[in-house]
Amino acid sequence: MKLNSLIFIFSLGILPFVHSCRSPESDDKLKSKIEGALASNKGIEVDVEEGNVTLNGQLGSDSLKQLVEEKTKRAGGENIRSIHNNIIVNLPEPEDAREKYHEIVEGAVDSTLTRDVNRVLEDFPTITAQVKEGIIIATGNIEKSKMDSLKKKLEHIKPKGLDMKGVISR
Repeated sequence: MKLNSLIFIFSLGILPFVHSCRSPESDDKLKSKIEGALASNKGIEVDVEEGNVTLNGQLGSDSLKQLVEEKTKRAGGENIRSIHNNIIVNLPEPEDAREKYHEIVEGAVDSTLTRDVNRVLEDFPTITAQVKEGIIIATGNIEKSKMDSLKKKLEHIKPKGLDMKGVISR
């Protein structure tokens, strides 16, 4: 009886250890899958250790950072234990920012811009905006003192164009 109890306790103690051990080969396969999924996102480094994925590099927006994390999740599936997204968001230089932004996003320009616009508009609750073909079309009422701030923040996310004809300053 004591021997059975001892074996049972030993089994319970070693089970989490055995489960958490992953072969380096499975980590290498996971890393290859993720790198393949992120091939279009230049400059992103992928490290995998025991199913824990670490992403490093630089991108031009928070939405691109999120897109890379989503691609990583899809590529790795259930083999991923956790994702540590250490990607740094650095906006590209102004003269070529729009081209780089649209190139990296791979055709998802409007949905990406819409996410970025919605983040900006959290600080301006009386303004609404739509994005069509990379152009932000804003409408609503705003205090004169906040108009420049709104315009700068919207321009900062590098749309193809900005239409603020529908914004009335008071």
